[in-house]
Amino acid sequence: MSVSSDSLRRWEPYAGVAYVVFFLASMAVSNPPADNASNQKWIRSYASRGEQIHHLATGLLLLLAGLSLMTFLVALWRRVAAAHPAEPSRLPVAAAGAAAALIGAGGMVMAYISGGELMGHYPLPSVDLLRMSNDLGFALAGVAGSWAAGVAVATLSIQGYAAGVFGARMRAFGVLTAFALLLAMLFVPIGALFLWVLIAAAMWIRRPAPAARGATVAAQLGGSGG
Repeated sequence: MSVSSDSLRRWEPYAGVAYVVFFLASMAVSNPPADNASNQKWIRSYASRGEQIHHLATGLLLLLAGLSLMTFLVALWRRVAAAHPAEPSRLPVAAAGAAAALIGAGGMVMAYISGGELMGHYPLPSVDLLRMSNDLGFALAGVAGSWAAGVAVATLSIQGYAAGVFGARMRAFGVLTAFALLLAMLFVPIGALFLWVLIAAAMWIRRPAPAARGATVAAQLGGSGG
């Protein structure tokens, strides 16, 4: 394995921290009105250039959040696989990719109207479309993306326990987090995902080199690194 690859992998746990930061920043940058707010309030929220920039920034931050989450979960799976007695299922990798795609798509749906306004100076669409775009963006990023992330978290927690990377409490917390994310439409359960990611990242940073019990898997994963 090359020195540059080793240096890059040292930063992988921080991708989990970046996910939480980007997601929270997307919430702070833009705060669209409630669905039952007046039409005038919705129009004001999208009419000014400053508000349009905020909505566009929200979409870009969610895209970065999704990519950061995928980077962290896939790297964590590789860490678990290297310590596992036998190569574990790749379901967490597929779920991480789906979560990133859904979170990024949700961000783009939230941002495309403001992006069009800023770049093409199109007429502002109907208020119903503004509401629908915001709701659809949340459904993709906040609900579907959270469900996909929940699959990755639950399976990684179970696999990590089998590999000795996680303890029993982390395994239980991961499974509980996945069940909590089934209620992601209420938004608050997403906080459990933030907490699980931060704890997993902190454990990784404090203990960067777990004992590798799966030498065969580690050789397969790193054999092409040179």
